[in-house]
Parts: sequence; C-alpha cells; structure tokens
Amino acid sequence: MEWEWQRAVCRPLSGPLGVPPGTVLFTLALFASLPIGAGFRFIESPVLKNLYGLLAGTFLSVFAFGSATASVFVFGAASYAAMAAHRKRCGAIVGVGAFAYLIYFHATSSSGEAWKAGNIDITGLLMVLTLKVTACALNYQDAAAPLDRLSDFQKRRAVTTLPNPLDYAAWLVFPCTLVVGPALEFRDYSDWLRGKGVWDKNHRNGGCPSVFVQAMKTAAYATFFMTIHLYVATIYTIDDTYLSPDWNSKPLWLKFWELHILGQGSRGKYFFCWVWAEAACVASGIGFSGHEEKKGAGEVATTRVATWETGKNVRPMGVETAATFVQIPHHWNIQTGKWLRHYVYDRSTPAGKKPGFRQLLLTQTVSGVWHGLYAGYWLFFVSSAVFIEGSKSVYRWQSKHWLFSRAPASWLISLPHWLLATVGLNYLCGAFMLVTFRQCVDAWASVYFLPHLIIVAMVIFGRVVNPKKKRDRGDASAKANASGTVGVGAEEKKKAN
Repeated sequence: MEWEWQRAVCRPLSGPLGVPPGTVLFTLALFASLPIGAGFRFIESPVLKNLYGLLAGTFLSVFAFGSATASVFVFGAASYAAMAAHRKRCGAIVGVGAFAYLIYFHATSSSGEAWKAGNIDITGLLMVLTLKVTACALNYQDAAAPLDRLSDFQKRRAVTTLPNPLDYAAWLVFPCTLVVGPALEFRDYSDWLRGKGVWDKNHRNGGCPSVFVQAMKTAAYATFFMTIHLYVATIYTIDDTYLSPDWNSKPLWLKFWELHILGQGSRGKYFFCWVWAEAACVASGIGFSGHEEKKGAGEVATTRVATWETGKNVRPMGVETAATFVQIPHHWNIQTGKWLRHYVYDRSTPAGKKPGFRQLLLTQTVSGVWHGLYAGYWLFFVSSAVFIEGSKSVYRWQSKHWLFSRAPASWLISLPHWLLATVGLNYLCGAFMLVTFRQCVDAWASVYFLPHLIIVAMVIFGRVVNPKKKRDRGDASAKANASGTVGVGAEEKKKAN
C-alpha cells in the first residue's frame, strides 16, 4: 500500500521524468544505502550497529514499499521460530515455508507484470530474504552434525548457536543490501559485526583498511552503467522492438542487432543496482574480504592488495566478455549463484555420485521459481540450462583436440562460441523482459529460434562425438566448477584462514 507521504515524495520526480512512482521510491532508497552504509564506520559497538542497521533498514523498506514491510518481519519471525523449535529439520521447514510464501506473493501481487511496467514492489526484497533465511537455517542445522560429515563450505558457514534475535533482525534488513541484494551470509554479518575473521584488527593482515577510495570508485563504476542504460533506453525499448507493429517486417540482421543492443542496455540497470549495493557494502566495511599478495618478478611477493568480494554480485566486464555460456553465471548474480550451487546443486547430488544435467536443470528451475511464476522466467532459466550444456559439450570436444585448442586454429571455434554467448544471452533476455508465454515465444519465433537451434545442435554434437564416461567421485570433485553455477571463490578461502 502506498501512503500519502510517499506520493508527495514521488510527484516532483515521477511526473516530469515519466517514471512510475515505485521506481522513484526504489531508486531513492538504493541511493540512500551508500551514505547509510558509510555511517557504520563511525559505530564500534555491535549492539549500536545492530540498532542503527535495524532502524535504517526498516526506514528504507517503509519508504520504498510502505505497509508491505510488515511481511518482512512476519517472514523473519516465522523462520526464526522454526530454527528455535526444530533444529534437526529447520533447513527443510524454513526452505519450504519461505519459498511457499514467496510463490504466494508472486501469484497474488502479479509481480512480473508490475516490474515490467516499472512499478517495483517488495517482491525483490522478499526474494533476497528467502535466500538469507533458508541459508541460515540450513547452516544452523548443519552445525549440529559431526564435523567430518561437513564440507569446507559448510564448516565455514556453520551457525553453531541460535542467533541472537537482535543480530538476526538487523541482518534481515541490513540496509546496504536491502532493496537489491545480494543475500549476505549470517556468519559473514556476525563476524563483521564483532570484528572477527578478516575484520579483526589484530588479524595478521590488519583488518579492514580505509574504505573511502574503494567505495567512491565502485559508486562511480555503478554510475557509468546507469548512464549506459538511460542512453540506450532513449533509443530502444520493448515497445519499439519486440512489441512494435513493424517488428516482423524488419530484416533478420536488424532484429538481431536491435535485440542485442536492447539486451545490453537492459543489463545496465542491473549492473548499476548491484554495483551500487556493492559500493554501500564497501563503505560499511562488510564488503572487505581479506588481502591477497600480488607477485612480482621471480614469484616474490611485493604487495598486499585488499579485496572486496563479500558484497560483489556482478562483474560487468566478465559478463560482457564471457567466451562461453558456462562462464556467464560466474560473473552474473554471483551471490545467488553461490546459493544455488551450495544449497541446491550440491545438496541435490546423491552421495558418491557426480552432479550432472539433472542437477543443473533442477537448479535452474529453482532459480526460475524464485524469480516468479511467469513463463518468461521459466523459459529463460530452463533454456539457459540447455545453453550451458551445449556450451560445455563443445568446450569438452575442443579441449580434447589439440588443433582446435591452440591458437590460431582455436579462433575457428572460440570466436563463433563467444559471438553465440553474447548474442544468445541477449536473445534469451527477451523472455526475462516480456515475461508472458505468448510474447516470449513470439519474440523468439521472430528470429526463427536460431540460437536455440544452434545450441540443440551443439548438445547433439557433444553426445555423438564426445560421449560421457563414468568417472569416480574424485574426478567429479575436480570437475565441479565446470557446472553453470558458481563455486567457492577465492574470498571463501581467505575467510577460512
């Protein structure tokens, strides 16, 4: 529900700019997260940090989403109660309950259509909370198991005791990542709050360094992508491309060009939002993830460089320059990719078995449900699973044939593969923007489903010339990162030390 004071804030900007009120409130809340994040640097007490974060996060949610904020606390209270009542099964209880509520909210709020029209509601915040509460419950459940049954990731994330209620509430509405994510792990929040791990001033690396320069650089980087998005939006929109009456009369090459540029520009708004949230995390200090040593000549360590990975959710240039579809998830929606990898992909793989296409398809399906019930999301994520599989098939074949795995002959495969990855991604993005089944299918049909057909041919090619062989568990572990989801990054290893 939108209150009168919210309308008063929106009117001076919404009308002249032609921007929906929900977008105005959302954008102002996002902008505010950076100075709010900087405010944490002036607070030493964990209790005061919690209170500051709880009040600031609640204010931002009320400002952007009005009375719907009440659902956040109902969501959190129910998840916390499940953890307190049944530790042995709380992961499953919270996971099923959180996703059920999210699906209900998607269905009753028509979130896909609302976001398509620019009326951003609280759905995105609830999506982030779903990941957070499920991960926390699973990590609390895992911590009760014997250590020798836990993976390194589970040991690092284990929540050994029921979280303090104030810690839990403040973490749920942490203002730096409230409106766009990413979903920060509870252990990271707890360690940052109390100055443990890489944030410990007595740590061998000296704790978190000055954040000002890095925060400003990151904010400037985010602004660059906002500028790109706004510029492209003045040239290409959904209405004058896919939904234009003369779209089908355009030549094929022009359709691909326009959908390519539209996809590039549309991604700019996601780049902006996530990189700005990353800047807010950096400003608060929670974005710090340790130091790494840069090697000089002769492999002699010369400098220690601070890394800022905890709040990083996207590497824009990594997405845009990805050579294959397999590489894209390593750079896009990174923290959600990690969640999917560790809490869906790994856990759905039977003990002693190698994860395969079934696990990948399940993971992408969960991702689609998480985004919403609209067919466009399902079409995008299920298609992306096939695209990733086709990309892996060709990569495996190429790596086994020395002629095509070395320059200059490698370009005969690598260049078309990169072109397919970048154009194919923008082709798939049409489903994400259009959301309804009929419009998605019509959009893809207008270019004869060419990227889909090429990928299916790649999958068949891989099955014929490169049949899979049974491999032992050790080989499966070594190859785990070949999946389309993201594995444990370098920052995990640094924090574990």
